[in-house]
Amino acid sequence: MKCAVSLTFHLFLFALASGFTDPPVPIIDSKGVALSATEEYYVTQLNGGPTAGGLQAGVERDVKCPLIVLQNYNPAFPGEKVKITMRGSNSKRIMTETPLDIEFVKKPACASSSKWVVVNEKTYPGEWLGIGGAADLGAGKKIVEGVFKIEKYLFLEGYKFVFCPKGSTRCFDFARREEKNGKRLILVNITTTPLIFEAEFVKAVKPNSSGVLF
Repeated sequence: MKCAVSLTFHLFLFALASGFTDPPVPIIDSKGVALSATEEYYVTQLNGGPTAGGLQAGVERDVKCPLIVLQNYNPAFPGEKVKITMRGSNSKRIMTETPLDIEFVKKPACASSSKWVVVNEKTYPGEWLGIGGAADLGAGKKIVEGVFKIEKYLFLEGYKFVFCPKGSTRCFDFARREEKNGKRLILVNITTTPLIFEAEFVKAVKPNSSGVLF
């Protein structure tokens, strides 16, 4: 009996040391349909309040090109459309707990890319979510190497974005920091706070060949 208890205890310690990770499952949109790499989506805040709109590329402070991912303050604004793909995979189904590439469908003319990146800025309190390449950012800013993932968060239908820096054993959440033009998404150590961006994915309606939405 002692041996069995000891073995169970050691397995429990091993599980704690290894971290508990849920197995990958399909990510579901607001209509209960699995996300697809062939579709486009708006990213809004689940159960948002009066200042919780969708995500878009915007400007703040000395960043004149819209390179910062901001949550719009207008709850009626759905944001800009995004595409999500599984990194290193041709799979059309988007899964949790797996490396992803995320980008806005519309690219600003002043940016080399609309793909999401994490930016480290010497004069800003926290690493923030942006788009573009290193040449777009200017002095004092650099792109942090790593991968994005989407994980389940709190409510049954809710999700959160996380970023896993290269060489780190941890992934970090994104919290919202209020600024003049919107709420900037910044990396944080804490995993549960009202400021964490809890995402909902709304499939964008595409026009058919006649230009009519369906």
